Amino acid sequence: MQVLSRDRRPQSWSYATLLVLLMLGQATSAIPSPLYSVYAEKWDYPPILTTVVFAAYGAVAVIAILVSGALSDRYGRRPVLLVAVLLLLAGLAVFVFAAGPGYLVVARMLNGAGIGAIVVVGGAALLDVSPERAARSGTLTAIAFNVGIAAAALGTAALAQTHFHPLLLPYLADALIALVLLVLLVVMREPHPSAGTAPLRVPRPHVPKEIRGRFVFAAIGAGAAWAVLGVCFSLEPSIASHAADIDGPFFGGVVIAAVTLAAAFAQVVSGRFPARTVALVGDTALAVLMLAGVGGFATGNAVVIIVTVALQGGAYGLAFGGSLRHLTAHIPAEHRGAVMSTFYLLAYGALITPTLLVGIGATLWSDTAIFPVFSVLAALLCLSAVVVELVLRRRGELFEVTRTPAAGVREASKVD
Repeated sequence: MQVLSRDRRPQSWSYATLLVLLMLGQATSAIPSPLYSVYAEKWDYPPILTTVVFAAYGAVAVIAILVSGALSDRYGRRPVLLVAVLLLLAGLAVFVFAAGPGYLVVARMLNGAGIGAIVVVGGAALLDVSPERAARSGTLTAIAFNVGIAAAALGTAALAQTHFHPLLLPYLADALIALVLLVLLVVMREPHPSAGTAPLRVPRPHVPKEIRGRFVFAAIGAGAAWAVLGVCFSLEPSIASHAADIDGPFFGGVVIAAVTLAAAFAQVVSGRFPARTVALVGDTALAVLMLAGVGGFATGNAVVIIVTVALQGGAYGLAFGGSLRHLTAHIPAEHRGAVMSTFYLLAYGALITPTLLVGIGATLWSDTAIFPVFSVLAALLCLSAVVVELVLRRRGELFEVTRTPAAGVREASKVD
């Protein structure tokens, strides 16, 4: 184990700085969500364009996720994080000077590249700075993600509701924090002790045979959760506002905050329970609540809608958090990069594809007409994850041990 000399040890403030950076990344991703209705009214574009903007962000983010970890292993965490923050700032600048819908696509792509890198490299840097707090870092990262999203959504929506420069001030405030973090990163010591020695090798997506059953369950559950999240961040704020007959974007911001804060709470509380159980409960609950949500939105009652989306957010937190923990606890060390690359490719695919389809449906018909259809399909996807896991577990129980009078006990391979 390599021991760092005193002058090479990370500064005491490095850990907190990295946590704030992770929070900033997710806050940046959430700022435009309450403003999409404002942009749509300003430039008169259909709902499908909102989902295209969101999908462009997700597509670039997954590329950044795939390559940034390998780059930081080879060249260090600091250089990659510095570039990531500069990409955030570039995206914010495009938002500020946007003169049409095309600018939103470019801005989100720049932000997606920066945020994807921050998610991977910032998380790795936390482990470099404080490896003894690995488990706690995972919990704190989840909290930072969700609190960042909630704070950005509420703050932006409040400004938009008051019409006080909503298309300027949120981006300037975010940019100011980013600039402070940029300065701190410049003076921060490189946290990765082996920077410059690792070969530059991007892991190829691959799932070893021995964990494929577990992977299928985790990927379906996480995919269903991210499909719900994608619609929540793109079209659901406006759908909720229409259903409750509330003008202005603030209610949409409350919807996003309710989902993310409930998810954070659920992930913190569920951390003490077995991951498989948490994932199964989350998948089942999310299926039921997506169907119940159709009725909740149909009431047109603002309180009922907020309670509904908060419960869905809690179920999302259980489904995704449990699925991820269930998978990562059993990945062979030599395959971690490849398996996680595959996992996030599928997760972001689930984030992008349903969101685009809902956007097309909302453009052809209406957002209130397509939302129940999406809710039913999302519920079926969640239930399919439960069925897959129960079938795999049952097959494992059936074939794990077979007794015969002649041979005594004969072992057979387990599926999962």
